[in-house]
Amino acid sequence: MRRYIHTGILAGAVLLAGCGKEQYLDLTYDANYWGGISTTFDGQEIPDLPKKQIAALLKVCQQKPDMKRLPDRYVQHEGFDLYFLPQSVQGREFQHVRFLSDEKKDYLACQPIRHADYTVHQIKRSDYPFVDWSKQPFKAKSTVIRFKPVPKEITDQQKQENEDQKELKTLGRYLFPSYQLSLPPEGQFIIFGEEDGKERTFFETTESLSRSDLNISFRHSPKNGMQSAIIDLTVSGTREGNSSVIQEYAQGQSYQIERKELPDVLSPDQMIHFATVQKLEKDKVVQETPIYMRLNKSYKKPSNFKYAFINTNQPGYVGFIHQSPKQLVDSDYKFVSAIPDKLAKKIAQELKETEVMEPQGTKLKQKKLTLMREGKSQMFELYERKRAKKLEIYVVKPGSKNGAKLSSTTSEALSEVLNQ
Repeated sequence: MRRYIHTGILAGAVLLAGCGKEQYLDLTYDANYWGGISTTFDGQEIPDLPKKQIAALLKVCQQKPDMKRLPDRYVQHEGFDLYFLPQSVQGREFQHVRFLSDEKKDYLACQPIRHADYTVHQIKRSDYPFVDWSKQPFKAKSTVIRFKPVPKEITDQQKQENEDQKELKTLGRYLFPSYQLSLPPEGQFIIFGEEDGKERTFFETTESLSRSDLNISFRHSPKNGMQSAIIDLTVSGTREGNSSVIQEYAQGQSYQIERKELPDVLSPDQMIHFATVQKLEKDKVVQETPIYMRLNKSYKKPSNFKYAFINTNQPGYVGFIHQSPKQLVDSDYKFVSAIPDKLAKKIAQELKETEVMEPQGTKLKQKKLTLMREGKSQMFELYERKRAKKLEIYVVKPGSKNGAKLSSTTSEALSEVLNQ
């Protein structure tokens, strides 16, 4: 008899163990909150990518990659730029997506804006009927970077910008001369500097298949209300054009740029030292940053690469009360209410470990909750149950019978937003 009682106790313990807390938070890329454009080899952009295609691309980009780097040699077929739409959300989320092939396989490569490296996924062509696999990149005879005279129209434009900005002292100015170069149809072009004995990437691109010409310029820009200034390196001519800060200096400090003589070409796996930016204090050099160019035969992850046009710090959760994704995308504040960041973080924390149960109370049909972070989102339906001295709010995944009950303090805080 004891044996049967003991067995029963064990079975009961197993059942109880299965009734613990689980994760209810599952943020994913939702095509409702993303837009996209198709990019062609001649540099043209085809806007308004259909949502079905956006969803197919995002689905792959959030899966575990098959490879953590690009193939050594590949052909690019088509590229797509995907961007996060809600302007209410701080920061600019972006995915650069490329279809590639080597001699045996086909790939989809994703590059989030917050990371310098690609994730590469092996795919089947038949799953992507909207890609024109017959397109081939422009094949040039040259495999080297060629340095060229800066076109007059670019020089005139930069000089005109400097003239226009004389009265607006808060804006920067170009420091002449600029550099002009053409990229070969394959390889990776990198501009990098040395800081404290470590390499830091200022610019990198493998987008050379559209016969890109790059213009590289140094700029001087005031900072913090003229109290300090920066020297940055501006690269334009590709979709990845950007600016990277080389040095910062305070009042009383100055700068000078020592430029090196450039060769006619930059060959694969060759590196050249083309300039050194120096910080001066009382005519004495207190800091200097040598800057180099390199052409890699195959893709290599850039070292210490920071995008200048986005805050790369890990952002927190943000939350909104709304009726439909369209209202949130359009930032229609007649129907959208932002949740305080601390509350959004608290809700996310509770949903990471919560008991899932059948929701109680009344469903709020005209109000939904969406949490977002780094371009991923999750939308919930809301149930509200008012008791004598207690308020309960349940968040429920659409189409689910069970949901998660928020704590009493979180429910009260969320109720204040709902009743605004």
